[in-house]
Amino acid sequence: MTQQNEQRRHERFIYNNAVTLILDDGRRFQGMADNLGYGGAAMLLSEEPPPEIPEGSTGKLKVIFFGRPTEYPCTVVSVHGAKLGIKIQRTDYQGAPEAVLSLKN
Repeated sequence: MTQQNEQRRHERFIYNNAVTLILDDGRRFQGMADNLGYGGAAMLLSEEPPPEIPEGSTGKLKVIFFGRPTEYPCTVVSVHGAKLGIKIQRTDYQGAPEAVLSLKN
């Protein structure tokens, strides 16, 4: 277990599917999430070279589970080239990704 994993409050699950990051300024970025959980995701941007996305940018992460698109309010918490660390902001929505990914009810 890495130090980063030890600091996470919620488990992450392997996901490896397309996601879209929609920033509050209207910009949209396509990419792949390699892991996803209740508290966040790791996203690899498709665009080369990677666009400049400042840490602290807010928006929504669009994920499609079993054909149903869901948008999660989020904040970009780390940027390492084309790899983004995304924190999912918990508000009043339903559809926790970890419940879907682990098939828990």
